[in-house]
Amino acid sequence: MKHIATPICGISGVYPACKYGRSLSQKLYLELTPPSASDTMGDADRLQNALDALSLKDRSPFSEQARPFFSLPYPVLVRDYPSFRQKDWKITVTLVFTGRNWEITSIEAGDTTNFHYGLAADLGSTTVAMALMNLNTGEILAEESCFNRQISFGEDILNRIFYTRSNPEHRKELQQAAVDSLVFLMEELEKKSGISVSECPVMVIGGNTTMIHFLLNIDAFPVFMSPFAPVFNQTGFLPGRELTLPFSGLIYCLPSSANYLGGDIISGILAAGMAEDSHISLYIDIGTNGEMVIGSSEFLVAGAGAAGPALEGGISRFGMRADTGAIDSVRITDGTLVVTVIGNGPAKGICGSGIVDLLAQLLLNGWMNLQGNLLMGSSDRIVLKDEEAAVVYAWGKDSETGEDLYFSQKDIDSFLDTKAAASTMVSCLLEETGISTEDIERIYTAGSFGRYLDLESAITIGLYPDLPRERFSCVGNGSLKGACSLLADRRLMNQISHILPNIHYIQFGMAEDFVTKMRAARFFPHTDLDCYPTVKRELQKRHILPAE
Repeated sequence: MKHIATPICGISGVYPACKYGRSLSQKLYLELTPPSASDTMGDADRLQNALDALSLKDRSPFSEQARPFFSLPYPVLVRDYPSFRQKDWKITVTLVFTGRNWEITSIEAGDTTNFHYGLAADLGSTTVAMALMNLNTGEILAEESCFNRQISFGEDILNRIFYTRSNPEHRKELQQAAVDSLVFLMEELEKKSGISVSECPVMVIGGNTTMIHFLLNIDAFPVFMSPFAPVFNQTGFLPGRELTLPFSGLIYCLPSSANYLGGDIISGILAAGMAEDSHISLYIDIGTNGEMVIGSSEFLVAGAGAAGPALEGGISRFGMRADTGAIDSVRITDGTLVVTVIGNGPAKGICGSGIVDLLAQLLLNGWMNLQGNLLMGSSDRIVLKDEEAAVVYAWGKDSETGEDLYFSQKDIDSFLDTKAAASTMVSCLLEETGISTEDIERIYTAGSFGRYLDLESAITIGLYPDLPRERFSCVGNGSLKGACSLLADRRLMNQISHILPNIHYIQFGMAEDFVTKMRAARFFPHTDLDCYPTVKRELQKRHILPAE
């Protein structure tokens, strides 16, 4: 069984803030006094007075504001005003908290307060995920994910940026692809739950800065071009139909802090609770890009930089995403290599977690040295492929195509670049803050990669710091989890308002000695083995290293 970091409250759990009436949306049942010859007040004014009265008597969830402001948009009034008279002035009004005021999103006849749902989404560059939440109970009713349909315009996000540069038609294509992905997930959630999700009052979306630019049909090239200033960092609340979504509620995209520090990472900070925790924590999300945050309730320092495609299997001929047929774990016992395959069928290739396992096992069993060089003669699985050393992790008889699946010396060298980048990012954060590795009290691993990664393997090769394992927690999809947390607890809007102006952002690639640190980290686990004491002891125990 894979030893991953301890999971914190998962997406599929219950978010209790909803039970206390703190969700981002509220549904209130009101029995209004009908108009009469002596009371000809307008319908909208009658509703406004009823809401004001509830607030003044502190009988509603609006007590955090002395004088809450309720807005009734014209499209909602035009669509829903007949509801006042359908049930003798007994109505349910739905409101969404926008940070400073409450916006009415629907007026329904009768009492519909039992039907109160919201959506949270992670708009990733590769995968889009969505969850449906019961906003009365905080329960996640259904989850679904799919590949982002923008992939057809380029798997690399930079290809998409250049494709849309100064081309309104291409930008529209990228926006529509993002919308189509969200619509597909909405339809799937509706099938699973039987709930009309298009009528939900609010959807919270986490995504990196570029992805949110694409969603809003705005040129993302400034994100990439010096001086790296995005067109916007905050969207506020937007009507779903303005984004061409078949959605009658409001869309809130979690704000970004910088070009490469997007709303997905701000969302992750919320998911981990870092901004309200006095303990010093480190948040790590490594994919094609690496985003990291260190800090506590007193300070937050974040950075981002390119990590490369290694952790998504992109560096190897047989590398692949964590899908059916991917080898996701590797063990070597008494010289015998054993793998597990997602779906239990023949192997197609190897995904990121399998690669990390493979490298850790090669090191621990003396098939590869600390420099990452495969050692010919150490095993019959270390062979020459195209005149290059390689390790065969699945013989042809065990693979789907009938050919040997292998990881070459060149693949290992490419992986070292990614591993060194991730390790160096942590070093830069520590140097920037003056914090030592031992001072880190909690480590949150995020992203789909961090979710399935074997913790011991990651530490063995130097991808994560060598710290007591109980300090590690797996957030999983921090972007989606943070979006769910905000959906359940509107008080987090205040936390976001505090985080954004106070988080200190550094670009790792601009660090003066980044390249020097990268060279030092380009070993398994590191040139300085004293930074990895448990790995050093294990290597000595196995006689890979001489005892001191």
